[in-house]
Amino acid sequence: MKTSTQPAGDRSSAFIRLENLTKHYREGGQERMILQGADLIIPRGQFLAILGKSGSGKTTLLNLISGIDRADGGEIYLNGERLTGLKEPARTLFRRERIGFIFQFFNLIPTLTVWENVTLPLDLTGMLNGHGHQRVVEMLEAVGLLDRRDTYPDRLSGGEQQRVAIARALAHDPLVVLADEPTGNLDEETGKSVLALLEGLTRGAGKNLILVTHSAEAAGYADRVVTLRDGKFDETHSSWQGD
Repeated sequence: MKTSTQPAGDRSSAFIRLENLTKHYREGGQERMILQGADLIIPRGQFLAILGKSGSGKTTLLNLISGIDRADGGEIYLNGERLTGLKEPARTLFRRERIGFIFQFFNLIPTLTVWENVTLPLDLTGMLNGHGHQRVVEMLEAVGLLDRRDTYPDRLSGGEQQRVAIARALAHDPLVVLADEPTGNLDEETGKSVLALLEGLTRGAGKNLILVTHSAEAAGYADRVVTLRDGKFDETHSSWQGD
């Protein structure tokens, strides 16, 4: 794990701030608490890894930060903006413009080419102009797939599909990149190369990257590691080794 020079808990340094965050679901007629008064401060530019067992609420947390889902209580601030105060249309716009998402199963649209998948976020936000096209060229060059721009996802390997997903996540210049188990569907060596690429591109652009994983090895690429346990964040057991 890399050592961050930025403070972990100083509110004045917060780029992302979670305060007393709570979330529950009903399953089989019973209430299941996912987050229980969770607090977290993330400075600008930090690569944060969140460890946790399956079902601990890692994906739920990303859905709350991105505005896909709404918290039952507490506050989420991103770059000074109170996300928990936004109505659904505003949350959708915020997510499209400010968030880049990378998923375990790539989530590329099979009927679109590599080029079309990467341009999609720009098209949705009205940024697919001359500069936007140049941005897509630069991102595909960065992930080494510009020569596959007219290829459909089913003709790519898993590692290549995830590299396309990384290009798509960064194409619209988001404030934050959220990665949900991005190596979980890849073999070990491919996973390492994808993590190294993701780390290099986000650091080079000064982006915040939040990686959720059950793998302590994957978390080792981060500046800082926290564990999501019993609905709260714990920074005292960052050596946890997964399931």
